[in-house]
Amino acid sequence: MIGTGDFARRHLQVLSRESEVEIVGHVSGRPERAQGAAKQWGGRAYADAMDLVRGGSPDAVWISITPSAHGAIETALIDAGVPFFVEKPIAVDLATAESIAAQLERKPVITAVGYHWRAMDTIPEVRSVLAQHSVRLVQGAWLDTLPPSRWWHRRATGGGQIIEQATHPIDLARSLAGEAKVVGMTESDARSEEIDVARATAALVRFENGAPGVFTATNVLDGPAAVYLQITCDGVLITILRHYVTYDTGKAKRDTPVRNDPIVDENRAFLAAVRSHDQSKVFCTYPDALKSHRLCCSIAASA
Repeated sequence: MIGTGDFARRHLQVLSRESEVEIVGHVSGRPERAQGAAKQWGGRAYADAMDLVRGGSPDAVWISITPSAHGAIETALIDAGVPFFVEKPIAVDLATAESIAAQLERKPVITAVGYHWRAMDTIPEVRSVLAQHSVRLVQGAWLDTLPPSRWWHRRATGGGQIIEQATHPIDLARSLAGEAKVVGMTESDARSEEIDVARATAALVRFENGAPGVFTATNVLDGPAAVYLQITCDGVLITILRHYVTYDTGKAKRDTPVRNDPIVDENRAFLAAVRSHDQSKVFCTYPDALKSHRLCCSIAASA
């Protein structure tokens, strides 16, 4: 595990319960945190990715780090031929992600990206409904609070809310409705000199079938007030949330709860892909995630 933050711990909780998985090492920019993780989860603390590869001989590596820390870590793993699961966003900028993708083309390894909305067990039914109804309008939102981490407050280290948070509904929209291009966007100013990320963003995109899409984000609230993806089709409005999906025809409404843990399932899918050398088993590959990252970066660049 490279990284020792909240999502690294979430993945370790899953992996520690897998009977055929041994946790062999932890990497952090703060050695005491890597040592603490090793004490809790097993394995050893290592100084960096190359130290982990040489000393731990991992069959696979999980990367859960701040957005601006990507690049050299992935390069080291690709050079060593080690499969990796990387949390979103895959970089703070587009150039770093494009470089990693180009390296993977030259020297492929099994990869997966943590767009865990795709792993919700409600999504196959959504795909089935969309196969029978034309998409007319897509709307996504991440209306939440400002996270406490200092790196999140700066574009240079966190990328901003579209790249770091709203990337989830944007990625799922791509996965379900097809590719999209940015038509326009606008955003509000930062609150202070210490915070240079936008406090609110609205973007208009156009999907490949001609359907318009609107994505909004804000971090001025006291908590996650609204986080969703809505797809309006001929005859039905589909609202996708992290705990259930609603199908509303205007006359009848049906809720379908999420019954699985998508974090567990995306990890197991990656493990299956590594064991079988079959990239198709994962929910989201690095090249596919790059397309979502391109769209998010395009929205951010439009500012």
